[in-house]
Amino acid sequence: MSVRPTPRKLLAALALVALPLAAHAEDLALNEAANFAAASMWLNAGRPAMVIAVVRGNDVYVEGLGETQPGSGIEPNGQSIVRIGSLSKVLAGDVMAAMVADKKISLTEPLSKFAPSGVTIPSVFGRGINLLDLATHSASLPREAPEHEAKPGTNPFDVYTAKGYWNWFKDHKLEYKPGTVAMYSNFGFGLLGEALARAGGAPYSELLKRYTTGPLGMKDTVGRLTPEQQKRMLGGIDFDGKPAHPWETSEILDASGGLHSTADDMVRWMKWHLADDAAGEEARTLAHALYRPNDGLKSAVGIEADSGDGMGLGWVVSMPHGNTPLVLGKSGGLVGFMSYVALSPQRHIGVFVSVGKIDFAMFEGIHHGVVDLITSLSPR
Repeated sequence: MSVRPTPRKLLAALALVALPLAAHAEDLALNEAANFAAASMWLNAGRPAMVIAVVRGNDVYVEGLGETQPGSGIEPNGQSIVRIGSLSKVLAGDVMAAMVADKKISLTEPLSKFAPSGVTIPSVFGRGINLLDLATHSASLPREAPEHEAKPGTNPFDVYTAKGYWNWFKDHKLEYKPGTVAMYSNFGFGLLGEALARAGGAPYSELLKRYTTGPLGMKDTVGRLTPEQQKRMLGGIDFDGKPAHPWETSEILDASGGLHSTADDMVRWMKWHLADDAAGEEARTLAHALYRPNDGLKSAVGIEADSGDGMGLGWVVSMPHGNTPLVLGKSGGLVGFMSYVALSPQRHIGVFVSVGKIDFAMFEGIHHGVVDLITSLSPR
């Protein structure tokens, strides 16, 4: 359990810290709220490398805190590249929503339609896995499905392959009827990316660019980095407190957790989600819906699968309560980074935070800080 500073202790700490002076938003209240929240989360996390982006309507606040690399003396900024981990899942949800709007697929299209020859997708009581099951962690699949354990010192992501994912079905059955149990599954989102690729006739990375990152100009939201992008990568700290190795992830992980991004790219993406224009309205409507309420599920297991009020297309949906509006949230953690994004579409507010440190206790404070920030910026 993380320790969140009391207001008095936090104010005392802030008085001793040189906070960024640059104000990025036009609205003073947004600047004040975002700056205070950023400093609070940064101090609570132990002052690691951190970037934060806040969008309210057309107004934007972007800030970097800490150092790009230990000892560099250089602050991160909106162009600094971070791993967004499982935030990749809500981007996959966007691709899925766009393809539904484009009449390429339906939400309940069976996974069996996209399985390679020789692979049979099992069913329970006549109910097989569909694409919505994969996108809402309710396909009755385990968290991971690697082919084998990685050898010490080698890239741990090399064991994840598309062939290995499909071959899992040759030796395993489903424990539950799809749609009845929520179990957080990176494996399921890898299969979703595979199914979308087969439906779209192109690798998933190309579909991501075609439907989402390309139109929005998100040039740094990618799975594999160029040499130039590698130079802008923030340094992350892993579980053991040591600098994380910049392992390259396998393409099968792009839909589940393999993407990188920047605060500036996430601003472009959040602005699209918070827009109310006709362009993209159908895809946004599909992307923001609650599809699998926790109410009625036999069980909900795993990080995020058991929180909020249910699942959207990768999103954890939390219904409004008190002064807190409806929030769509998603966390991600991978190789030295923990990130969180939350949207309040009805209030046109979005917040993205990425911290160069793996620490689940720390992350609890970030989650609370983001939701508190959205609440403070929401009109009463």
